[in-house]
Amino acid sequence: APFGRRETLVKWVDPDPKFDQSPQWGEVVQGPESFMPERLKLHFAGGREDDTPIDSGFGPFALTRLSYETGGIYFAVHPNRNVTRQVSKREVDAYSAHIKHFFDPQIMRSYRPDYVSIDEYKRRVGQNKSRAALVTAAQNTWVAPMESPQLRFVKRDEASFSNALSEAQKASAKLTPRVQSLHATLKLGESDRDKEVSPRWQAGFDLAMGRILAVKVRTEAYNVLLAKAKRGLKPKDPKTNTWVLTASDDFTELGSSLEKEANKAKMYLERVITDHPNTPWALLAQRELDAKIGWVWSEDFTDLTPRRAGNGGGNGNGNPNNDAKNMIKRPPPKRKPPKL
Repeated sequence: APFGRRETLVKWVDPDPKFDQSPQWGEVVQGPESFMPERLKLHFAGGREDDTPIDSGFGPFALTRLSYETGGIYFAVHPNRNVTRQVSKREVDAYSAHIKHFFDPQIMRSYRPDYVSIDEYKRRVGQNKSRAALVTAAQNTWVAPMESPQLRFVKRDEASFSNALSEAQKASAKLTPRVQSLHATLKLGESDRDKEVSPRWQAGFDLAMGRILAVKVRTEAYNVLLAKAKRGLKPKDPKTNTWVLTASDDFTELGSSLEKEANKAKMYLERVITDHPNTPWALLAQRELDAKIGWVWSEDFTDLTPRRAGNGGGNGNGNPNNDAKNMIKRPPPKRKPPKL
């Protein structure tokens, strides 16, 4: 099963050689590995969160629980499993899901999901505030994934530049309440975090809190710098006509309050990496840290010269076509993947 998500993409090649044999990708429900989502579904800064699934280390919850409860074993296998490096789409065998990262089964054994009944799962979640907060927050982001902000602003004139900044602030204003709500939900679980003894739940809560704090700081810092830009930015280079928000850990222009929250986010994320190395949680925590948590304005230049229309090619007196020689063989028909 993919880590903390329902769907994967399976490589499908038409089994009938009369049809196009180029690989296509069909969506398949293959997870998650736990009864309820235990991972926030958030975008990383500057990119999408869920373009490629990573391995959970376990099979789909229902099938694995069935095996576990009946005294059997669910063998989670993949023909392209490799725990030493990333696996590209090109390497994936036909009729297999693309899983980009795999993890050592011996390490993941300590992070086994709770294979219990629905009622027992809910009872266990309710025993600790950090578990309840994580599951509640994960359910909310499962429904409404976050959006990526605009980072590049071309200054053609003052009016259009100010308008672009205002529109970006509107997008930020829509995002802010959701981020604050998720943070408030997770904050309710902080008091019980130190009581948690399960490595899986420890890693899950710390990753979620670290990530939502990072997103919160980025969102608020984004709005602060947009407001500053509307008051006026002084370029160092006279040719500058484009301002780009670049990820940075420099909080000089952002204030001590945001810097304090950024440091707290780093504390949670670094604890995941230290306490749970070589796991999906550590991979995502490191990726969040690599993205940096704040923003700074950087200068750039965009060529605004209107494109000139082409003059066309030739004078129409080229060599006559040889239709027989240039005839292209028609490709085989292509069918869409069936519902997998």
